[in-house]
Amino acid sequence: MRARYQGYSFFFKEGFCWNDINTTYLKCRIKGKSVNDVKSMSLYGMIETVPEFYMVALINSSFVSYYVDSFINNTQTFQINDARQIPIIIPSEKELLEIRTIFNGAVKLKKKEFETSILQTEELNSLQYELDKIVASIYKIN
Repeated sequence: MRARYQGYSFFFKEGFCWNDINTTYLKCRIKGKSVNDVKSMSLYGMIETVPEFYMVALINSSFVSYYVDSFINNTQTFQINDARQIPIIIPSEKELLEIRTIFNGAVKLKKKEFETSILQTEELNSLQYELDKIVASIYKIN
């Protein structure tokens, strides 16, 4: 009898993921082609009008962290069914462009950190602030 690999149809698919154990703020990232791990929750292209970088940015926003903690799951885990409960507002083209710019900037800074071992804290905090302002505007939060 041969072993049956569960979830094999999702192996080597690109998407986005996060660790299921989190601290105050959720942190999400783009997932390259790989085998899935039990401690890394993964989702794949859900809606054409909502690109994966937008979902990553939303999950990384302070608002979504607060929303999840207050209304979905206030434990230290954030799993697939929790993510499915986040209300997603379809962004305008302008909002999408602004978020893409922030997303690309954050990826560039994180790559620089890995290459140089020099933290980019101030620059990343600045991008986080800009992201939080845009997400607050999308969700009509004062």
